[in-house]
Amino acid sequence: MGDRGIPEPGVHSSARCRYRGTMVKFLSRHPDGAAGAALALMRVSCALLAFPVLAHSPLAAFRSGFVVIVPEVIALALVTGLGTRSLAFLLACMAIVDVLTVRSGVRLTSAAHAIGYAALVLLGPGAYSIDAMVFGRRVVRLDPHSPDRGSGD
Repeated sequence: MGDRGIPEPGVHSSARCRYRGTMVKFLSRHPDGAAGAALALMRVSCALLAFPVLAHSPLAAFRSGFVVIVPEVIALALVTGLGTRSLAFLLACMAIVDVLTVRSGVRLTSAAHAIGYAALVLLGPGAYSIDAMVFGRRVVRLDPHSPDRGSGD
C-alpha cells in the first residue's frame, strides 16, 4: 500500500527509476537533424504535388494572370516553409474534394495527396523553414515534478 492507501503497482522501484531515466523529457515543435531534413524533403514533395491538385480546383477554369501565379506562390511558400500548416491544410481539403468529385482513375492519387498533406499538417514544417525562424524553436520539458503536473507529495 502507498502512503495514501492506494495499492502500489507490481513494478519494482529500481525498474521504475530505470524507466523514468529513459523517458524522453522534451518535445521539439520544429525538429532538426535527420527529422528536419526529412520534413524539408516532404515540403518539397508536397509543393510539387500542389500543381496537379490545384489544376483540378475551380480556380483552374479562370485563366487570368493572378490565377496562373497562385500555384507557383503556394509551391514556393511550401518549399521555404512559410505558412506550411495552413497551406497544407488547404491543399488537403482540395485533394479531398478531388477524391469526392473526380473520376475514379484519379481518386487513389488524390487520396494519396490528401494523406501526404495531412501528414505535413500534423508534423509541421521542421527546423529548416521560415516558420521555425519566425515563431522560434520551442522545447517543452516534461519534468516529473513541474508546477503544472503537481508536486508529487
